[in-house]
Amino acid sequence: MLKCRDMAELVTPYLEGALSPRMRFAAWLHLRLCDACRRYIDQVRRTIRLLGSGPVPPPPANEGEIMALLETASHDQ
Repeated sequence: MLKCRDMAELVTPYLEGALSPRMRFAAWLHLRLCDACRRYIDQVRRTIRLLGSGPVPPPPANEGEIMALLETASHDQ
Protein backbone atom coordinates (compact mmCIF):
# COMPACT_ATOMS: atom_id res chain seq x y z
CA MET A 1 0.00 0.00 0.00
CA LEU A 2 1.30 3.45 -0.93
CA LYS A 3 1.83 6.09 1.71
CA CYS A 4 1.01 9.77 1.29
CA ARG A 5 4.72 10.52 0.78
CA ASP A 6 4.74 8.05 -2.12
CA MET A 7 1.70 9.73 -3.69
CA ALA A 8 3.35 13.14 -3.45
CA GLU A 9 6.28 11.77 -5.47
CA LEU A 10 3.97 10.12 -8.03
CA VAL A 11 1.66 13.07 -8.71
CA THR A 12 3.16 14.04 -12.07
CA PRO A 13 3.46 10.53 -13.53
CA TYR A 14 -0.02 9.70 -12.17
CA LEU A 15 -1.63 12.72 -13.83
CA GLU A 16 0.30 12.13 -17.06
CA GLY A 17 -0.76 8.48 -17.18
CA ALA A 18 2.87 7.37 -17.06
CA LEU A 19 2.60 4.82 -14.24
CA SER A 20 2.70 1.08 -14.79
CA PRO A 21 -0.70 -0.61 -14.44
CA ARG A 22 0.35 -1.98 -11.03
CA MET A 23 1.45 1.44 -9.72
CA ARG A 24 -1.62 3.13 -11.21
CA PHE A 25 -3.84 0.68 -9.34
CA ALA A 26 -1.88 1.25 -6.11
CA ALA A 27 -2.29 5.03 -6.55
CA TRP A 28 -5.99 4.63 -7.33
CA LEU A 29 -6.49 2.51 -4.22
CA HIS A 30 -4.62 5.01 -2.04
CA LEU A 31 -6.72 7.86 -3.42
CA ARG A 32 -9.92 5.92 -2.64
CA LEU A 33 -8.84 5.71 1.00
CA CYS A 34 -7.06 9.04 1.56
CA ASP A 35 -9.07 12.26 1.49
CA ALA A 36 -5.94 14.41 1.97
CA CYS A 37 -4.24 12.99 -1.13
CA ARG A 38 -7.46 13.30 -3.18
CA ARG A 39 -7.57 17.00 -2.26
CA TYR A 40 -3.88 17.40 -3.12
CA ILE A 41 -4.31 15.74 -6.54
CA ASP A 42 -7.36 17.94 -7.17
CA GLN A 43 -5.36 21.07 -6.28
CA VAL A 44 -2.59 20.06 -8.69
CA ARG A 45 -5.16 19.42 -11.46
CA ARG A 46 -6.77 22.82 -10.87
CA THR A 47 -3.38 24.52 -10.89
CA ILE A 48 -2.50 22.87 -14.20
CA ARG A 49 -5.86 23.96 -15.69
CA LEU A 50 -5.43 27.49 -14.37
CA LEU A 51 -1.94 27.83 -15.81
CA GLY A 52 -2.97 26.30 -19.12
CA SER A 53 -6.03 28.49 -19.60
CA GLY A 54 -4.35 31.51 -21.10
CA PRO A 55 -1.78 34.16 -20.33
CA VAL A 56 -0.12 33.74 -16.98
CA PRO A 57 -1.25 36.51 -14.64
CA PRO A 58 1.22 38.29 -12.39
CA PRO A 59 2.00 36.27 -9.28
CA PRO A 60 -0.40 36.76 -6.38
CA ALA A 61 0.87 38.93 -3.57
CA ASN A 62 -0.12 36.55 -0.79
CA GLU A 63 -1.61 33.17 0.10
CA GLY A 64 -5.14 34.61 0.24
CA GLU A 65 -4.96 35.69 -3.38
CA ILE A 66 -3.64 32.26 -4.40
CA MET A 67 -6.52 30.51 -2.63
CA ALA A 68 -9.04 32.91 -4.22
CA LEU A 69 -7.64 32.10 -7.69
CA LEU A 70 -7.86 28.35 -7.05
CA GLU A 71 -11.41 28.70 -5.72
CA THR A 72 -12.42 30.71 -8.81
CA ALA A 73 -10.85 28.09 -11.07
CA SER A 74 -12.76 25.29 -9.37
CA HIS A 75 -16.08 27.11 -9.89
CA ASP A 76 -15.33 27.63 -13.61
CA GLN A 77 -15.46 23.89 -14.29
